[in-house]
Amino acid sequence: MRTMSRRARHTIPSQSAFTLVELLVVIGIIALLISILLPSLSKSREQARRAACLSNLRQVHQALVLYANDNRDRVPIGWRGPYKQFNSMVYSATAQEYVLFGRLYLANLMTEPRAFYCGAENDPKYQFNTPDNPWPPGPAGDPTKNVQSGFAMNPEFKIPDNLLGSPLPRLAKFKSRPIVADLMNTERHVVTRHGDGLNVLYADGAAQWQNRSIFVTGGVDCLLSPKEPFAATYDPFMDRLFTLMDVRR
Repeated sequence: MRTMSRRARHTIPSQSAFTLVELLVVIGIIALLISILLPSLSKSREQARRAACLSNLRQVHQALVLYANDNRDRVPIGWRGPYKQFNSMVYSATAQEYVLFGRLYLANLMTEPRAFYCGAENDPKYQFNTPDNPWPPGPAGDPTKNVQSGFAMNPEFKIPDNLLGSPLPRLAKFKSRPIVADLMNTERHVVTRHGDGLNVLYADGAAQWQNRSIFVTGGVDCLLSPKEPFAATYDPFMDRLFTLMDVRR
């Protein structure tokens, strides 16, 4: 009986299980599916970031229009300091002044400050409320820190830090031209944000995506031309970028 019992135990079919080959096949199929799906997911995420960025730019336009309504159509759209790459500041710790976008802050038109930043940005210096870019700006926060917006202004006009005796440009003067866009004052800002183009706000309130291809002229990618450190040699490129963005699709 013991012999039969032992023999019977050996003849009972074992529970079904994956063989090593079958397991490797399953893992391979999963890896293939992931490789197919990841680009689509990544593209969907980027489309969502672009849409959110465009929405933020439209809110920036509303703030500029409200500022213009209260200041005889004058708006602080331009650049400050020695270089046209300085076109995104809110507060200058050096000058101890609210500048450019900071004029909107002083007018209480930045009550939703996140709208002045792009969610795709990964540089803490240009993100909302980081140790490198604290909020609120100036004396209400840390007056020793420069504060940047996440967007850049059309550098057509130089805006002095102290506005006394220096009139701002009129919003109507820009007509339907580009006035604010994703940061492009250095190559890394473009590469590390949306990568292959910029979101652009126009003076009439329209906001749209502009692909990198429009910035390539004469074999030169003007979008990637400005480098660090900031320098006056890049001023013509900053002007050229906004000229090339003056295109509607």
